[in-house]
Amino acid sequence: MKQYIKLSLAYVLCSYLVAQKIPINPNHSIYPYLYRQSTNGILPQWIQSARPLTIEQVLKSLNHIIESDKTNDNNRILAEQFLSEFKSPEEDGLSLPLIKNNKLQNLLAYNISDKEPHLLSIKNDNSSLWMDWSENVAIVPSNDNQIYFQDNISVKSIISKKISAYSQFSMNRLVWRNGEGTIESVLPPDTIDWYNYNNEWAKYFPEVKSIFWYNSEAGISIDFDKINFSMGRQNHSWGWSPNSSPILSGNGMPFSYIEMKMIFDKIRFRSLHGSLMPLSPYETHKRVFNSNKYIAAHRAEIDINNNFTISITEMAIYGNRNLDLDYINPVHLYWAVEHNTGDRDNILIAIDYSWRIKPRLRFYQVMLLDEITWSKILKPWWGNKFIFQSGLHFIPSSNPSIPDIRIEYSMSRPWIYTHKDTINNFSSANISLGYPLGPSSDLISVSTNFFPTSKIYIKGSFDYYRKGNGLGSSISHNYLDRDPILDNDTPLLVKPITYNRIITCLIDYRLSRYIRVNCRFDSFSTNDNQFRLGINWDW
Repeated sequence: MKQYIKLSLAYVLCSYLVAQKIPINPNHSIYPYLYRQSTNGILPQWIQSARPLTIEQVLKSLNHIIESDKTNDNNRILAEQFLSEFKSPEEDGLSLPLIKNNKLQNLLAYNISDKEPHLLSIKNDNSSLWMDWSENVAIVPSNDNQIYFQDNISVKSIISKKISAYSQFSMNRLVWRNGEGTIESVLPPDTIDWYNYNNEWAKYFPEVKSIFWYNSEAGISIDFDKINFSMGRQNHSWGWSPNSSPILSGNGMPFSYIEMKMIFDKIRFRSLHGSLMPLSPYETHKRVFNSNKYIAAHRAEIDINNNFTISITEMAIYGNRNLDLDYINPVHLYWAVEHNTGDRDNILIAIDYSWRIKPRLRFYQVMLLDEITWSKILKPWWGNKFIFQSGLHFIPSSNPSIPDIRIEYSMSRPWIYTHKDTINNFSSANISLGYPLGPSSDLISVSTNFFPTSKIYIKGSFDYYRKGNGLGSSISHNYLDRDPILDNDTPLLVKPITYNRIITCLIDYRLSRYIRVNCRFDSFSTNDNQFRLGINWDW
């Protein structure tokens, strides 16, 4: 009987796994849930090595969790809940919110058996299309009564068994309480202090006393057996740290890219080439001529066994010229190419591993090398530009209502990510593509995630970091401007030094399939506390 149930689940799952290479929002609570299952030994480690995951990857993982004999009842309930959320439409024909079986019922109630609502869905044979709309409202009473609105509309489609596509657009509005003071129409990025603002082009409209900015993402994916090709516009996170990866952290504005992925048994390879912004949109609008800037990156992961994965990543930042075919070639070694074409680009290499010591305990480390002089590796030589990160993920219990514990330590040498030609600095729109604190800093972070019930998700974190503010502490600096007196004695933290502590608590409550309520509290070492209350209506 149990084997029959497993076969039935597999059959049902296959019906909606076709070509669903559609990414899932990296901030979704599905990620900490899957990471717990990976560290627990139910899912493979590669689940934690890159974001965003696709709908197909998540559905397969959830199905595996449901089938596993190691899964307890609480985890299985959460897995079934997420499974119903990410399934594509199953019923043929057209479906709207107010017709037939998709009526606005159970608006304030939540059951796992409820259908995930869509604004519009169409299914025909192996093709389907569904549209979602959401409205987010957030209020910050402690910050001049700021009110934030976000309208988000997305269209996802399975075009055929091998092709899928999606497009997403968001309009953000922040009510600006500036009293009687004057304000510039198009705002410099440093004048906007909001949690999800990433230097986008923003404009103030005095008629409604609000700042508006926009976000967009899109992509199309094509499968060819063990190879997948995609192109689109989104953020990428590579590495084992959920929020502070030195390789690619997924912060900042999305960028346009083309990508190839290959899987050969226990070896995974991915390569992307993307178009970056050398300046913020605010600065770009003021220029007549703007330079080109690109990123090329590829990453190989090898599972030595089920509990030990090692990876190597190579990245190149180049600009002030057209696309370089040497970097578009996904299997070309960038380091050799860069030296043989004039040593004019910014090459970074990362080596990392993840070791699941035993179920519920995982240890990982990352070493990112921008430049290093081996004869001076143990000395404070300015050219030893690297980031080192160690992390430990511990799950005291497989019960999702028991908090997990993640401890991370990161140290970043001065001048990391910088270059003699600032066009090649490791950034886009003046925001670091990698480690968020940038050069000349160190960070210790303790965080936790848990699900007290299937409706509630709680996240907490404590971060303490030190940040140098002298020359060599910013990704926008040019290392040709360094002080030669410090060449042989460049400390980790270049003076002046700031010390910061941030405590964060987030609670998300799912009232129904349509409505979520969340609150967030942030406490800073500057005695500045902030409380944010939000509500999300999701079709």
